[in-house]
Amino acid sequence: MKRCIRLSLVISLVAIVSACSGPSHVLVKKEHFEAADQCLLIQQSALAANRDHEHIAETLALLRESLELQRRGDSAVREFLRDTRTEEPAEQSCPSLEELQRFQPLPLDKKVVGSREKVLLTDLGIVHEARIDTGATTSSLDARDVEIFERDGEQWVRFKIINPESDEPIELERKRVRRVLITQANTEDPERRPVIEMRITIGDITQVAEFTLSNRSHLEFPVLIGRNVLRDLMLVDVGQQYLSDPKPPTSSNGQE
Repeated sequence: MKRCIRLSLVISLVAIVSACSGPSHVLVKKEHFEAADQCLLIQQSALAANRDHEHIAETLALLRESLELQRRGDSAVREFLRDTRTEEPAEQSCPSLEELQRFQPLPLDKKVVGSREKVLLTDLGIVHEARIDTGATTSSLDARDVEIFERDGEQWVRFKIINPESDEPIELERKRVRRVLITQANTEDPERRPVIEMRITIGDITQVAEFTLSNRSHLEFPVLIGRNVLRDLMLVDVGQQYLSDPKPPTSSNGQE
């Protein structure tokens, strides 16, 4: 390259001298012209290469800009996914031994009863029609001539129930367990009712349950079975009725 530059300078000087010397001629060797011509070709190639380099540089700059835009887009997508990701549920701890000891599994042999069932007053051998009502807390029994009296320092109840077969009253006495205040929809005055215990049988299940005593002569069913009888023992299918007749307990399966 340096040699080409020197040849170019020599030819330029010769051309200047020729212009200044008027009609006189300056002789230049042929090989100098050929060498200068080769140098010009080399310089033109170098200039073309430089233009290619500029084009490549511009292309690389555009490529870098595109990659930067893509990088920013990927970063924005990752940030969006991070912000919208649903939080993982907190890890649940295992129950303690004390909690497991308090756990009482539901019995798998619950009896299914309908909205109406026959109920046996076990100790009396009397069967009544009963309405099953899951909305009632305590069961209720039709009782007439209810009288509270005291025996051995305790409150007792004397009352009469109607035998459905003979339509005759039967007088009973039971110790009063407690009293409840009942407010009915058809009256504004609350009614205090005594609560006694009776042994009853529904299907093959016999238990001692609490009953409030009230005159149910105006109602269709003399007995109402509430949640205190159903709880933990029975499931109610309101679409069914009279699913089983009461079976009097024997000494081995009776529940006191």
